[in-house]
Amino acid sequence: MSSNSGTGDAHLNQVLGGYKATLKNENASDDAKQHAREVLDEHGASAEPLPQSRKNPNADPERVKAGYKATLHNPNTSDDAKQKAEEVLEGSE
Repeated sequence: MSSNSGTGDAHLNQVLGGYKATLKNENASDDAKQHAREVLDEHGASAEPLPQSRKNPNADPERVKAGYKATLHNPNTSDDAKQKAEEVLEGSE
């Protein structure tokens, strides 16, 4: 195994994430979506997002809070996302 296998894993995860996005993209053709399903199946990846409980349990809580605070100030963030960020931040105080 090479010393940069972690980098390879990260790249593969990004590629698979792109295929997952293809499945959700209303502008993607049926052929593109079928190809994305095949690639995800080959890698044993689900098209469904991870449940909240399976996300990084070792995440630094202060960094997570900083991310939610950044969401509140990002003009490109939806109102729904800002509402969720406010709820999370209120619950963490």
